[in-house]
Amino acid sequence: MRPLDRERRRHSIELVFILSLFLLFAISSITAILFGISIYSHTFSSMNRGYSSRTFTAYITEKIRQSDAAGSLYIDDSDDYERLVLTQTINGEVYSTSLYEYDGFLYELFSKADIKLSPDAGQKILPLSELDFEFASPTLLRVRYTDEFEKNAVVYVSLHSDK
Repeated sequence: MRPLDRERRRHSIELVFILSLFLLFAISSITAILFGISIYSHTFSSMNRGYSSRTFTAYITEKIRQSDAAGSLYIDDSDDYERLVLTQTINGEVYSTSLYEYDGFLYELFSKADIKLSPDAGQKILPLSELDFEFASPTLLRVRYTDEFEKNAVVYVSLHSDK
């Protein structure tokens, strides 16, 4: 073999080694990026699920506690949907706040107690697919719900007054 051929062969081997090393680096980088994206996506999804659940629990608990007086809470299922009704008297007029699930959302509707409004007249609060209220005892309200992530949960709210 002539020295020129040996030189070319040595350069070819060096080139193949450098290209192989670069390819290995590129594959490792892409794998690390895809792995990071997967972890980020999972973390983000978990945080959203937790946020939705905590927000619903805080919202429903606060609404019930604001109206926690004797005779001010009742469950109404006379229409095609079940709702929790929280009543209060303002300047001698009785008003009600209704909490219910309609069309995939938790709704809140505030109006005079004697006025009947359609369910879509309320304000959308949170995505929610199911909502059920039940008095477990005269001073304990059980709220079952299914959130937008199809997670079933139960919240118990202790009432300071009898229903």
